[in-house]
Amino acid sequence: MTELPLFEPTSLIEIEDLDFRYGRGPAVIEGCRLAVAAGEVHCILGCSGGGKTTLLRLVAGLERADGGTISIDGEIVEGPGVHRPPEQRRVGMVFQDFALFPNRSVRGNVMFGMRGIPRRRRAALADEHLARVGMAHQADRMPHTLSGGQQQRVAIARALARRPRVMLLDEPFSSLDVETRAEVRTETIELLRHAQVATIMVTHDPEEAASIGDRSTLLDACCRGGGAGVGDRTAGPRT
Repeated sequence: MTELPLFEPTSLIEIEDLDFRYGRGPAVIEGCRLAVAAGEVHCILGCSGGGKTTLLRLVAGLERADGGTISIDGEIVEGPGVHRPPEQRRVGMVFQDFALFPNRSVRGNVMFGMRGIPRRRRAALADEHLARVGMAHQADRMPHTLSGGQQQRVAIARALARRPRVMLLDEPFSSLDVETRAEVRTETIELLRHAQVATIMVTHDPEEAASIGDRSTLLDACCRGGGAGVGDRTAGPRT
C-alpha cells in the first residue's frame, strides 16, 4: 500500500515534528506538525504563555529548534544540522507593538532590510509598498507622529518589502481600537492573499480566527505531541 504524504503538495511552509525548550526547562513545543499553502491564512490559538510566539520565532529563525524540521518552498531552513538565518528565509513578521524604528522616517523604516539595491531604488520601492497600504502620503513623517493604525500599516509595508513567501503575524491588531482593527485587518489579509503569501497568525480571539482564517489550530493540538498533521480545523477552508 502506498503511504500518503503527510502534507498537501501545494503547501508552501511545512513544519514536521518540531521540538523546542528553553535551556533545561520543560518542552515549550513538542511534536508540532503544521502546513500552510500559498495564499492561505492559518490562525494559531492557545493560552497565554503557551508557546505561540515561540513557534513564530522558530519559523523566523530567531530561535533554533531542538528537533524536527521547517521547510519553505520545499527547502529545509531548520532541521538537524541546518539553521538558515532570518535574512535567508524570506519570512516577514509583524508584531503587536509595531516595532518601528523611532529614529527613522516612515520611508526609512520600510527601506530597512533591503540589501544590495541602490538607495534611490530602495526609496522608490519603499514608496510603492507604502502606497499598497495607503501610507504613501506619510512617507516623510516620523513614527511617533502617526496613529496606532497608521503605524501598523507601516509595519506591514516594511514586512512586505522583504518580498516574503511566509508572513508571521503575532497578534498584530490587538492594540488597535475596534473600528481601526477591523479595517487594518481586512486590508492586510487581502494584501497577503493577493500576493500568495502563506500566513501564520497568532490570535487569542476565536471569533477573529473563525472570520479570517482558512484553518485554525489550537496550539495544544499541533504542539503537544498531538501528531495531528495540519492540526485541528476550527474553521474550514474558505471558498
